[in-house]
Amino acid sequence: MTPLHLELRTPSGLVLDQPVQAITAEDRSGWFGIRPGRADVIAVLPPGLLVFRDADGEGFVALAGGLLSLEAGRCRVVSLEAVVARELDAIAEQVAQQARRRRERAALHQGVVRDLAREALRRLLQERP
Repeated sequence: MTPLHLELRTPSGLVLDQPVQAITAEDRSGWFGIRPGRADVIAVLPPGLLVFRDADGEGFVALAGGLLSLEAGRCRVVSLEAVVARELDAIAEQVAQQARRRRERAALHQGVVRDLAREALRRLLQERP
């Protein structure tokens, strides 16, 4: 039987790359399980949780949606954002921290865009005859 391997990537890079015993994920039709020997599958994952079990026990991944591909025992998951934790309480706090960082980055970007627009307007007004 082919062993199961989980690989999780975000635009920031590789988040998780390890052998696992089982994976539970959710797509539009509901929850499904992946164990060694399962037939290949591709699934679109909504924002939510992916649960895996490895030698250390259960682990949780909060995903901002993504794509799951299982081929020959290698499960690849890609997502824009992902947070990995061993306990649900810890994952909730990490997701909250990530949301705060995202809001701070958005506010910073908005400030930069406002400054650029202000500077462009100032230059246009200076060039008028």
